[in-house]
Parts: sequence; structure tokens; C-alpha cells
Amino acid sequence: MSGAISPEHVANAARAKALYSADLPPGGLLADWRFAVRDARKLIGEALRASAFLTDISGALRKDSGYGVAFRHLMAPPISQDQFKLLCPQWSKSSENQRTAAHPRAAGAAEAAILPRLDPGLVRWTREAGRAPSRQEIRTVLKVAAVLIAQQKVATARRKRLSFEQEYDVAALLEADGWRRLPSQLIDRRAAVPPKSFMHKTRFSTKTLAQEVDIACGLEGTFVLAMECKVTNDETNSVKRINDILKKATAWHEHWGSFVRTAALLKGVVAPKDVQRLTDADVEVFWSHDLDAFRKWLAPLA
Repeated sequence: MSGAISPEHVANAARAKALYSADLPPGGLLADWRFAVRDARKLIGEALRASAFLTDISGALRKDSGYGVAFRHLMAPPISQDQFKLLCPQWSKSSENQRTAAHPRAAGAAEAAILPRLDPGLVRWTREAGRAPSRQEIRTVLKVAAVLIAQQKVATARRKRLSFEQEYDVAALLEADGWRRLPSQLIDRRAAVPPKSFMHKTRFSTKTLAQEVDIACGLEGTFVLAMECKVTNDETNSVKRINDILKKATAWHEHWGSFVRTAALLKGVVAPKDVQRLTDADVEVFWSHDLDAFRKWLAPLA
């Protein structure tokens, strides 16, 4: 660490926070609430189908641990991830978060913990052997459980929406300046992204697993700019987002050396000290409220 936090970081963080707060008028979160409910309904529907309508919860989890979120909210009462970990020590929170396949033993233990605790009023068909749920019962489950999940997810939903807008703005800026958008593909060789071309949501090879990057820009001399677009809800959340950028930057640099330049485009509530961590690690920092600074920085490199 260099010690002192740049006054520029402090000013930009304050500006980003003010803009983020201004986006919180009465009714201003309605779009985020709808986004969260929609995502929750989709997850519940997938979990019900994957588990053959709760007759094979273990099988569903062996396909996707993320279904655990839906199953936890069908319990009486619904419980948090940490509470469920107490009931089922074999359960992996990271597996659930990353939506990877659960280990068979963990999936079986999770089913044993969930099944007797399902809400009998909400999923009453599970108490009647051989009976499939009616359409009305499914609609009720989707409506009730989606609201419960959405209450927990609305902040994430807002961040996703703002992140989508953020990435869209970058892509629009590049195209307006004559950059060519290419189909996303694994970047596993130098010059995979030609100068003044870019890819959205593609993957960069590393020494281990490929890491997804939000925007990859081809620069002169077979250099590539890997830009991560991050929206944070609060200063605690910003630690996680900045750690994610630093982790990817380290992996890319270890594999590609100086041929990959890493940048971060920030929006929301970010602690100035976390911004300083990025610049101390040689990550270029830009802000969604000042995209012109990114344009000017990029122009001579393309």
C-alpha cells in the first residue's frame, strides 16, 4: 500500500455515492423489486422441475446447489444459508453461491434436513403419496416463495440492473468511437482481440481456470485491456467487489504478464481506501459518471 489515499479517489467516490443515493426516490426501487421477484420465480420453477416437484431434492442439488436457495424458502420457517449450515454441516455455502453440483453425500444430507421441514400448508401435495401438485398450488408456491427470496435479493437485483446498464454504456461508447464488437470466445492467445475491437462477457485463460471479463479491448501491439465493471451497494460490499477485481488481475498477469492491462469501472458506494487498493495494484480506475476520462485514456492506445 502507498499509504495516503488520493484526493481524486475521495472526490470520485463521493460523487458516485451521491449519484447512487439520488437513485433511491420513493418508488425508485420498484424496478429492482420486480427484477428480484422475476429471478426468484425462475429459480423456484427450475428447482421444482429439477426435483420432480420435491420428490427428488437430492437429485436436483446434485445438478445445481443453487436450488438450495429455493428449497430453504419452502421450509417452515424459511431459514438463512448460515442457519441451514447448522442443520446440515455437510452443506457447502460456496457451492450454493456458485451454483455448482453438490457432492452426493452433501445433497443427500440436505434432502434429509429439508424434507421434514417443508411447509405443509404451502407444499401440501408432498404429504400425499403419489400426488402431483395442481397448477394452483404451483402458482401459490411461485408467488409466496418468490417474495420471500426477493426480499433478500433486492439489493443484489439492483446491483445487477445497474451493472447491466454500466456495461451497456461502455459498449455503446466503444461502438460510437468506431470499435468493432466481436463474438465472445475464450481468449487463449495473444492477438485474439485485434486492435480497436472488443468483446463483452468473454473469458481469459489463466494458469488455472479461465476468468470471465466484462469487457476485453484489443490494443496495439497485441496488448489487451481487461475491464471489470463493478457496482457496489455499500462500503462493505465494495470490499468483495474490489477483491474480485484484484484476484482476476493477479491471475491474468501471472499468465499473460504485461500483455494484459487491467481496468476497473466503478459505480455506487465504494470506499476510497478500496479504490486505492486497485491503483496500488496497477489497476486503472475509471468511473461510470466520467466515461469521457476512459475514452480519452483509451484513444491513444487503440
